[in-house]
Amino acid sequence: MKSSAQTPSRHCRKAGDAKIRRVSTQNLCSRGFTLLELLVVLFIIGITLSFAMLSIGDRGREQTIEREAQRLAGRMNLAGQESVLQAREVALEISDDGYQFIVLDEDEWHTLPDDEILRPYRLPAEVRLKLKLEGESILLGDKITTDEPVDAPRIYLFSSGEMTPFELTFVDEYGSDYRITGAANGKLKVFRLAHETKT
Repeated sequence: MKSSAQTPSRHCRKAGDAKIRRVSTQNLCSRGFTLLELLVVLFIIGITLSFAMLSIGDRGREQTIEREAQRLAGRMNLAGQESVLQAREVALEISDDGYQFIVLDEDEWHTLPDDEILRPYRLPAEVRLKLKLEGESILLGDKITTDEPVDAPRIYLFSSGEMTPFELTFVDEYGSDYRITGAANGKLKVFRLAHETKT
């Protein structure tokens, strides 16, 4: 009788021990990540985000300089058309950090500060200009955008539809560059130095 009473008790203890071992094994399998594993994952995510931000930043800078080149080309096209339609001479004065259009009126050159398209314009701080007129490099000063014409190099847009041949390069501090070229017949071309596109 004594031995038969003890048998179920031993059986229960064995069953209990097996259950504890199963629970313990399940806990080990579902315990989650260690701190080291989490740190490695965070490190990888950080590196990936850094590369993504650098890529976005580079494209943003390139878009800025491209936008500035396209803006000036568009304004020059409009100024050239206005010159032909109104039969008056227009010139573009260029400095290191900006430009302004001026018109010849009664033998005097005047700026157009109230004209939305042809008013003086200052470039973003990181963008600078380099100019060649008829194949010759021109040193640009840093005086820009006043209400009066300044002593700056000029590209002339004649009422005949012709213009001063030029090459104007937009350069930023990161090495990106776009260029506008103008032919004597008044045709403009805008391109990134590696990838050329006509306007």
